[in-house]
Amino acid sequence: MLKFFRPVLAGLIIAALASCSTNEERYLLPPIENVKTYRSGVRTVEVTRIDLPAYAEDSEISVLGEDGVLRPTKSGFWADAPDRALTELLAAGLDQSLSASVAAEPWPFETPPDVQVEIKVHNLSGIPGQVLTLSGQYFLTSPAHGHLERAHRFSFAVPMADDSLTAVAAAQSQAVKLLVEDIARRIAN
Repeated sequence: MLKFFRPVLAGLIIAALASCSTNEERYLLPPIENVKTYRSGVRTVEVTRIDLPAYAEDSEISVLGEDGVLRPTKSGFWADAPDRALTELLAAGLDQSLSASVAAEPWPFETPPDVQVEIKVHNLSGIPGQVLTLSGQYFLTSPAHGHLERAHRFSFAVPMADDSLTAVAAAQSQAVKLLVEDIARRIAN
């Protein structure tokens, strides 16, 4: 009798799980391309996990309404954890931009990095079809040598091509590209 109920029970579980599926769309951040390149005097750079505001950490994409209220899109989700995705995107951009080995934390090398980049984002939002804003502060330190301690504020406004979530993702990547170029220029000087 138990042999008869196992397949039936398995079928019911599979049917229940299939009925729970949703039409969630997952969005990737496009890679950064064509960054300005800089020769730097450092060999290694570490990017720590980007500190995001709570609304930007959520996997469900939220957009700013004309009334200034952030609202979840209900069907649009980031394909990766936003802080991880933005950190990896920034590290990849810095790796393209600098003549140094760049890695996101956890630091994969035995010796400490020559420069460590820490970013605190204060605002990452925008009205679809209008402008996306990325602002905050970043810190450059030198764990290996201890002689570098700089803090810099940033604010970038990037137009969005249209009101799609793909345009929101593209604008975020473009804003990170601007941040990459700002950080790389300061590291190179």
